[in-house]
Amino acid sequence: MARPGTSTASSRAIVRMGRRRFALFISALLAAAGLAGHVIRGRAATPLDRFLALSTVLTGVGDLARDHARIYLDCLLARPEQAAALEDLYARAGLVGDAPACTLDELTARGVFADRRLRALADEILLLWYTGEYDAADGRALATYEGSLAWRSLPYASAPGTCGGAMGFWGEPPAG
Repeated sequence: MARPGTSTASSRAIVRMGRRRFALFISALLAAAGLAGHVIRGRAATPLDRFLALSTVLTGVGDLARDHARIYLDCLLARPEQAAALEDLYARAGLVGDAPACTLDELTARGVFADRRLRALADEILLLWYTGEYDAADGRALATYEGSLAWRSLPYASAPGTCGGAMGFWGEPPAG
């Protein structure tokens, strides 16, 4: 059922868009607004800076939490095959030089998503940010629940178990 004020056809079009096309769309919007990317210029990029820059391009979100990024990066570096793939992904994305990729279109043009190994790693990075879950030494762990990008991407919803406001807040339409 469509939400009030939206047509069923437009709702179906959004659903058919898919995650990758949606990410491309958001990346294009951010680039047009001048907000895309943690461009690292004038100083040597730390591993965390490079990971944040790559994550910003992949997610289309410019204010990613550094503490979560550290957890996710450590998780990826703990597996040698993913650590090697991450270095390859940085190189292909241009994050080892002066002109890092700033959009998903540029990553596509550089062949990142044509390489199955790099595409799988990019998907893993997106999964980390959108779920807030990662592989810890003793099994799956949660870096963040309420702060995961899944909830940030749904402005009309909040994470179950979290307070959305004063009593009766659900009766008012969302802001915006």
